[in-house]
Amino acid sequence: MAENHPVGFQWVMKAKERGAVIIHVDPRFTRTSAVADIHAPIRPGTDIAFLGGLIHYIIENGRYFHDYVANYTNATAIIRDDYQGTEDLDGLFAGWSPEMGEYDFDAWMYKDPIDKPPAGKRIGHTGQAHSERAAMSRAGRHDPSMQDPKCVFQIVKRHYQRYTPEIVEQICGTPKEIFLRIAKTLCDNSGRDRTSAFCYAVGWTHHLVGAQMIRAAAIVQALLGNIGRPGGGIMALRGHASIQGSTDIPTLFNLLPGYLTMPRAKQDVDFESYCKHEVAVSGWWAESKKYIVSLLKAWWGDAAREDNGWAYQYVPHISGDHSHLTSVVNMIDHAVKGYFVMGENPAVGSPNAAMQREGLRNLEANTNRST
Repeated sequence: MAENHPVGFQWVMKAKERGAVIIHVDPRFTRTSAVADIHAPIRPGTDIAFLGGLIHYIIENGRYFHDYVANYTNATAIIRDDYQGTEDLDGLFAGWSPEMGEYDFDAWMYKDPIDKPPAGKRIGHTGQAHSERAAMSRAGRHDPSMQDPKCVFQIVKRHYQRYTPEIVEQICGTPKEIFLRIAKTLCDNSGRDRTSAFCYAVGWTHHLVGAQMIRAAAIVQALLGNIGRPGGGIMALRGHASIQGSTDIPTLFNLLPGYLTMPRAKQDVDFESYCKHEVAVSGWWAESKKYIVSLLKAWWGDAAREDNGWAYQYVPHISGDHSHLTSVVNMIDHAVKGYFVMGENPAVGSPNAAMQREGLRNLEANTNRST
């Protein structure tokens, strides 16, 4: 953070001056490490084991914020009777279908759920559609004591029993005494009267299992009561002008600015159809209709009116999977004839260099412009 986010890091230093404890977990010893109270070396890519160790420590030592966990998380919710954990399924999570390459929602459904998602909804390795993401259920049965073996808290406890300090040291290379010092310090600085914040570099999201790393951090913070409270949370250290503007929006073919879903050609034929299929029914994304109207008015000005569907008809629609790797495969198959490359070398910056080169060789027109 000191190297890549020096403006933000000044507030970390001000917090340190006021008595905050700074912990830095990183394979390297950097300028951030030099001013931290604790630096923990870690093998690259082993963050899940480290975070799992924190979860294990928090639960096994009773350091979780009980009132917060019981009232502001789903820890008390009861899961269906036939739920199986990874220890029952040879390391896999429940609901995995090797034939479909997808997980079945119902495999980890709440017992007697309220607002159960429509039957057959599944999540694949590419994620959920906007409308599916909204179909979240609420638990029908709870155990306020969090002792029921099928409640979420006990399932989490069983899953993380394996992440002992010794296993953390073995996998992460972090000395046990340093890990335990971090775990105790984090717990001491969290709870009813204090909160702790996680700041992670976007390197977490660069891993194949990056989403699991951030989810594990979210479990840590939820157990300690550090979500939704001043001074808590999980903050991604990133430069929005470069990351959001230069990479996310131009390269994510299925998104409009503001992470709004691109209209789909055969389904979202008009503005009302778009809202029906792409606007969530709950959560913050339920406000998406306001955002898309705001975007259309920003683009078309006075020509975007309610009586003409906010000029929605001018927005391009996607007709299929136009992602980068799919496009490269289509280049190899001669389905894509021309390709603009601006400011990057696909054979260096994209997966499978040999496939990238083969795709480029098969093009009828290839324009490379450096920026």
